[in-house]
Amino acid sequence: MKRTLKITSLLLVVLFTLGVFASCSPKPNEEPTTTENTTEESVVSTTENVSEIEKELLIVSLGTEFDFIPYKYKEDEKLSGINIDLMNAVADKLGMEVEFKEVAAYSSHYDPQNFDVYINQSNSDTFEVENAVFSKSYMTDTQSVIVKATTDYVVYDDFYSEFNSDGYPVGVKDGIKIGVKKTTTGDIFASAPLNEWGFGQENVKEFTTNDEMVEALKNDEITAIIIDDSIARKIIDNVSGLKILESSFYSADYQVAVVSEDSGKQTKIVNAINELINDGTAKSIVNKYMEY
Repeated sequence: MKRTLKITSLLLVVLFTLGVFASCSPKPNEEPTTTENTTEESVVSTTENVSEIEKELLIVSLGTEFDFIPYKYKEDEKLSGINIDLMNAVADKLGMEVEFKEVAAYSSHYDPQNFDVYINQSNSDTFEVENAVFSKSYMTDTQSVIVKATTDYVVYDDFYSEFNSDGYPVGVKDGIKIGVKKTTTGDIFASAPLNEWGFGQENVKEFTTNDEMVEALKNDEITAIIIDDSIARKIIDNVSGLKILESSFYSADYQVAVVSEDSGKQTKIVNAINELINDGTAKSIVNKYMEY
């Protein structure tokens, strides 16, 4: 019988009490379903009257630290990555100046009043903020599982010791330790309880950098790494002796949350993002960084 599960979105538990959310999701490695909350396409195109728009400031919260290839990172002190290029394209389209700000992902310090846009590998299923409007999905990515190539693990189900009659895991094998980057999507879902297809916090070890995780895996301090597939494949390309399991841990569509309290500005921004998605600009940006 096909197994299904309910994954309770945990991403905002530490964000603020303002967000109330619970979503029913498939088992993490099944196809994602994303509910979009976008403005109507009938709104006047953002390409009209651009010359009349003053140089407003577009303030973008990137969430988490800048060291998160290929989404946002510093290269020779210059910000690069999918999220950077996409927001720069939006600013150019609207004739705005863009300012990027860094906050801890899902942090209690995050205040939507201080930002126009939040872009951090999230969507309307997992990032619920009052009055936020979401763009269309600009990309889909998955959480993949990296293990040492010499192990016998094939799928991440192999980490569980047993399952109940409904097909849900009820135990984790002795010695299993999952490495994740702190406060990322992989961390949130891997730390979830067994009945949500997580491994429990006691079986998860958090790291601050990808390099630390890789070294820990090579030294057998952890059993596996759960991380975005695009990043996982870059790690595999650069580090020998590792492999990606056949089953992905989680799959999701990514959207941009436009949280500006200025409704007119909010509409312009979300429409500009959607236009860049529709005309292929967003896809070309993603492809630029996803080639491996």
